[in-house]
Amino acid sequence: MSRHVHGKKKKKPGINVDKEELKQAFMFFDTTRKGYITLHDLRTTLSVFNHNLGIDDLKFLMNNKKSLSEADLYQMLANNILEDFNPVHEAFQVFANDEKRSVMDMDKLMRILTRLGIENVTEDDIKIIRCMAGVADGEEFSYEHFLKMLDADPSRAGNIDLSARTSGSSTHRSYGTLSSRLRRGMSRKMS
Repeated sequence: MSRHVHGKKKKKPGINVDKEELKQAFMFFDTTRKGYITLHDLRTTLSVFNHNLGIDDLKFLMNNKKSLSEADLYQMLANNILEDFNPVHEAFQVFANDEKRSVMDMDKLMRILTRLGIENVTEDDIKIIRCMAGVADGEEFSYEHFLKMLDADPSRAGNIDLSARTSGSSTHRSYGTLSSRLRRGMSRKMS
């Protein structure tokens, strides 16, 4: 949305809230499909990513309400005035190494995927993720790699030869298969 000032368009402050993306996020928290989320729903889901959130943090996120509908959440977020906020960078920070925040911690990624219900995440799966992000052997997984991974098109990825990345065994794994497993795991979380 834009505002006119002296005949010119002025960008509305804050970050854009897309209704479809908000619906997906809401469903992620409303796992029982009751049409609203509670403090308990928020705590249960967010603890997968950050178990250090206190009750005051959760109440703040709930706008001090006992429950929020999707419409309430949209109303609360639609007219935000956040500036210099990058939600993708914030998502990267969830997976970042505790000592070196500019690098993704792959063990943390594996733990979070497992907590989300994505079963049997293997080292080969992590190698596929690294490959799709363009991370070379011995290279650290940076924020730029994270962006590349998010933009990766699994339909064009095909099979990835991991033989050079494994100890001599020839392994061919499909990013599409990994992507399907991730979607199934997230669907189970969201259903």
